[in-house]
Amino acid sequence: MITEYDILTAEAPVSTASYTPVPHITLINTVKEKLDKHNLQISKTRYSGNNRLNQMFGVYDLADSDGEINLNIGFRNSYDKTLPVGLVTGGTVLVCANLMFRGEIKVVRKHTKNVFHDIDALLENVIQSAKYEYEMLVEDKEKMKIKLLDKRQMAELAGRMFIEERILTANQMSELKREIYQSEHFQNDTLWDFYNHSTHALKKSHPGQIIPNHIRVHDFAMKLI
Repeated sequence: MITEYDILTAEAPVSTASYTPVPHITLINTVKEKLDKHNLQISKTRYSGNNRLNQMFGVYDLADSDGEINLNIGFRNSYDKTLPVGLVTGGTVLVCANLMFRGEIKVVRKHTKNVFHDIDALLENVIQSAKYEYEMLVEDKEKMKIKLLDKRQMAELAGRMFIEERILTANQMSELKREIYQSEHFQNDTLWDFYNHSTHALKKSHPGQIIPNHIRVHDFAMKLI
């Protein structure tokens, strides 16, 4: 399990004339300060990363909730130039900590000397739209609850996500199958249940793919309604 201490103490690379790295600690502190400025209280923090922490993902659950999903903010960063800083707001399903992201990830395109100003402006924009994004997720959740699916339909959709959409890996497909038959919290035959089986499987995603994979699953599900 990766802790905040692990993330904060990961050594950032040296700046060059064309590349200004964003230290993980700077990104985390900026997110926390901006949330505090907007009176958004963090209720839970989670982090993931690769072995050397050259790539990291964090998600902060916030206090706002409809009783089933919490508002959250997700962010990513890299030290190996593979990922631009990315920010997104979404939801966390309370009973299982499955993530929900819709829309698109907001990214800082270039790591130049102005990158820190760009992050601050982008984060402000993301937080300003958080309430709307959260309300849309709650609305989407209710729509998914009334869309019925039998096991054959779930199997066909899983195959499409694996083969056609290339969202899921083979290991994630196995996890999805296990969840369909053995989920502790989602045992009904609705799109909402299948959606949570899928997002549970995405917990095994590479740090750099967590946000885009969840967005793709959400888009895929909403096209079925």
